[in-house]
Amino acid sequence: MSGWRPDFLPADAQFARQAKRLRALVGQQLIEAWTVWFVDDDWFADLPVVLRFDTGAQLEIAWEKFDDLSITWDTIDVGVPPVAWVERPLEWRRNADHALLSRVGGVVTDIRATRGVLETQSVDDPSDTRARWLTTGVWLATDRGDLRIFNALDENGLDSEAVDPDSPCGWRAL
Repeated sequence: MSGWRPDFLPADAQFARQAKRLRALVGQQLIEAWTVWFVDDDWFADLPVVLRFDTGAQLEIAWEKFDDLSITWDTIDVGVPPVAWVERPLEWRRNADHALLSRVGGVVTDIRATRGVLETQSVDDPSDTRARWLTTGVWLATDRGDLRIFNALDENGLDSEAVDPDSPCGWRAL
């Protein structure tokens, strides 16, 4: 993909590295959101979600595996058709997803990491269960509502539902 150099790290490490710059988005207006689509209309959720702000900042977010997050800035040229490992033709589309379109024009009022509990169970011994907190998404509050770009198990997911502060999943400040 034109210019993009993924920087995948465990999500908590990535947030620690990027926290200051992410917090600086508060007060900025989201002016465009770009996603990669198969030309025949399906969203290709494996490639980054690109958010552009009125200050010229361009945030590029991609999730993979259970906990790997890439946050890059100002590297992707959405004017160049994306290329990936798939054989079907791809294209960038501006504001193509409802969760993104409904937030374009909004001013960022807060940014946090969302989290949830990952529970596993042994196949051999069902009573052997383990649980741990897992950082699961980037949550942006805007004056037009919430936007979450989350780990959809080895690809990106988008959600515009409000994050419930009383949920056992919840969020944490950056």
